[in-house]
Amino acid sequence: MLFNSYYNAKLLLTSEYLVLSGAKALAVPLKFGQQLRVEGNEQGYISWQSIANDGSSWFSGKYSLKDLSIIESSNPDIAIYPQRLLVAAQKLSPAFCISSQGCKVISTLNYPLLWGLGSSSTLIAAVAGWAGIDPFKLHFEVSKGSGYDIACAVSNGPIVYSLNENEPVVELVSFLPAFADKIYFVYQGNKQDSAEGIQKYRNRNSNPGTEIIEKANLLTYRMIDASSLSEFEMVLRDHEILISNLLEVPSLRQTVFSDLPGEVKSLGAWGGDFCMLTWRDDPATLSAYLKSKNLETWFNYNDIVL
Repeated sequence: MLFNSYYNAKLLLTSEYLVLSGAKALAVPLKFGQQLRVEGNEQGYISWQSIANDGSSWFSGKYSLKDLSIIESSNPDIAIYPQRLLVAAQKLSPAFCISSQGCKVISTLNYPLLWGLGSSSTLIAAVAGWAGIDPFKLHFEVSKGSGYDIACAVSNGPIVYSLNENEPVVELVSFLPAFADKIYFVYQGNKQDSAEGIQKYRNRNSNPGTEIIEKANLLTYRMIDASSLSEFEMVLRDHEILISNLLEVPSLRQTVFSDLPGEVKSLGAWGGDFCMLTWRDDPATLSAYLKSKNLETWFNYNDIVL
């Protein structure tokens, strides 16, 4: 075994989009994640296999040790991403894979790929670990994202993440609300393209302004410091209004969850992936409520946050 390690999936709870502009964001690593195992095989090439949470193989490919070109693959479009990571890793560490006689790479997710919880970021962190390089440097070579997901991949608990002159700043924080049993994460069934969402935001808001950044920072620490569910819900409401106005897009409260007795907040790229909501009643009634909206995948905070 040349390398074997596990990296955490993530959820961004505050400052979505604005974290790209320097706002402080609260993010949590999850009990879900991705494992990367690398074994020597002396076959003269890099063999790559991606395993889904049900044990099936959803991608396989072979890459040249000479120039990291794609020899063959089960999906040419998917094959490009591991290649980009390998090329970027070798750029940052020229000795990476140079003396290898061949290796077998196996990446394994323990959650469905479509959930959008960080299959790309965990893979970036994993390849960086294998190459012995800074995961943030590899991230910025291949992505225009903020890097908060990389911080979560290697963190054992909640963080406040920000960019200071494009350099990542990670602050470990204590965040375990006493009312966590009333906080839920709901999958909305629409996998969002993070890169596309980032580009749309940059095109629309190249400079959101100091006042908006300061509002986002305040909301992040208000969420961390909320001592009651009511306080927490006020943060969700205020945050949704801020981002809704910024993007000129209706909030979930205005669309899908207009009849929700609690509060709801979008997470990540608006329009899909997961949202966070509060529910004071028992989980059985929440299940019935969500089923009425054709939403069947949901988790309590305590069940998935690391």
